[in-house]
Amino acid sequence: MGATIKEERIEIRLASAEKERIRQAAVLCHQNVSEFVLRAVRTAAAETLAEQTRFVLPEDQMLAFYAALDQPAKSIPRLKQLLEQPGVFDKK
Repeated sequence: MGATIKEERIEIRLASAEKERIRQAAVLCHQNVSEFVLRAVRTAAAETLAEQTRFVLPEDQMLAFYAALDQPAKSIPRLKQLLEQPGVFDKK
């Protein structure tokens, strides 16, 4: 399998002390600074996306959640009335 072609760059500004701290951490991980930063950013991006796209419940709560989803929809007359009215952005 061939190597991935890297076409994009990300540039950041940081204080000398921050860069040195990152360099030291990269050395401890036997990586260069680019590899170290990319790994850290990938991890942060995956965590952020996961927090926004999934949730985890204990088994009993998940079963209750599934049961609630399986219930037929309730008729809520006031909600139905509200949705039938023109919205604030609809032309009058």
